Amino acid sequence: MGLFDRFKKQAEEAAEEEDFTVEEDSIEAEEALLQRRQLMEAIERAKDAPPPPPPPGFEQFKEEVEEQWDEFIEELPEDPFSAPVDKKARKKAERAAAVAQAEAAEEPAETPPHDPMRSTTGRELVASETATFEVDLGEAAVKRGGRIIAASQTLENILEDLEMDLLMADMGHDAVSDVMTTLRGSLIGARIDRKADLSEVIEQALRNSLRSLLQAGYWDFDKTVKSFASQGTPVSIMMVGVNGTGKTTTTAKIANRLSNQGYSVVLAAADTFRAGAIDQLANHADRLGVRCIRSQRGGDAAAVSRDALESATARGEDIVIIDTAGRMQNKTNLMEELRKVHRVTRPHLVLFVADALAGNDAVVQAREFQRMLSFDGAVLCKLDTDAKGGAALSIAHTTGRPIVLAGVGQGYDDLRDFDPDWLIDSIMTADE
Repeated sequence: MGLFDRFKKQAEEAAEEEDFTVEEDSIEAEEALLQRRQLMEAIERAKDAPPPPPPPGFEQFKEEVEEQWDEFIEELPEDPFSAPVDKKARKKAERAAAVAQAEAAEEPAETPPHDPMRSTTGRELVASETATFEVDLGEAAVKRGGRIIAASQTLENILEDLEMDLLMADMGHDAVSDVMTTLRGSLIGARIDRKADLSEVIEQALRNSLRSLLQAGYWDFDKTVKSFASQGTPVSIMMVGVNGTGKTTTTAKIANRLSNQGYSVVLAAADTFRAGAIDQLANHADRLGVRCIRSQRGGDAAAVSRDALESATARGEDIVIIDTAGRMQNKTNLMEELRKVHRVTRPHLVLFVADALAGNDAVVQAREFQRMLSFDGAVLCKLDTDAKGGAALSIAHTTGRPIVLAGVGQGYDDLRDFDPDWLIDSIMTADE
């Protein structure tokens, strides 16, 4: 049975209720229209509201961790490469000096976060042509005549049960609250054709309200990469996310996707924390026939990333994909390492990789990553499993950044453009 079967059944039963709609010139209709205006005004105010402050005590926690990190740095040798004794040591010292020089260089001002069509490094993203997010009731809505949907206990019962269904679909509380507000605003006071099927009207309103969560500046991955490549290469893509979300596999899938489009691709094994991660990425590179730049375990991730960019530039290659180490979003010192890679490489795109099976945890992770290391879009993995899909809606809603790609299998070709309608269809028809 579909997750929303109860909702659909209730909507069909509500269509037979006499108190669900009222005549347009009645007192009840005037009350419904007034309530509609108030709801719409509340929705507009919410759009302009500033983001919520960090949780109590977070700033103190952040300062304490950063102080511990600074103390650790101070304990390191002042210049471990001050007297290199061999060619390898000299090369390592040169790399470290190049990274330090890049960090010290003056950085261009970053684009304000409210511009969704600019990357984290200020580059213009190419808007998607298919993602439109208008909330309406379709052909059922009329401008004159018809009947008015009124606020009633029948409607409220449906919405209360629907709220529980949305929470069961792994949607975050804030996202569910906004969906319910939007749904009430689109239904109450709406003027519909007398012949319209009310159950279909309610279902369409729900779909539209779910789509409204995805208004996050949708951009087209392939067209954006093509635009960047036309301005000079290599184009750099930085992959970030927490441990175990499928970042390295997704990196390989993107490399395969771009290779098939005719680009020459280089992979940068910037996850130097785990030797296994380096080997895993190198194995993917061998299978795909692309180069992989790597160092030994414990190397400087920023230096590896910079080496990959310089090597690709020297060889005239098109794309560099930087596979970074998984980082728990609440580890400030580890997140600083990712910020260092970002400062040194100034990537064209930063993609956050999330696990659809993580549910609300994925939403929390995305929100904290966006606050500590802003990203341009998300890749949601494992959407071919029994994931309920609410996480995708909540990630876009919470971070203001879109889901741009979706992983739907283990093969290199199992990566598709994210389609909001496909996701909503899968949520509406998901099994309990």
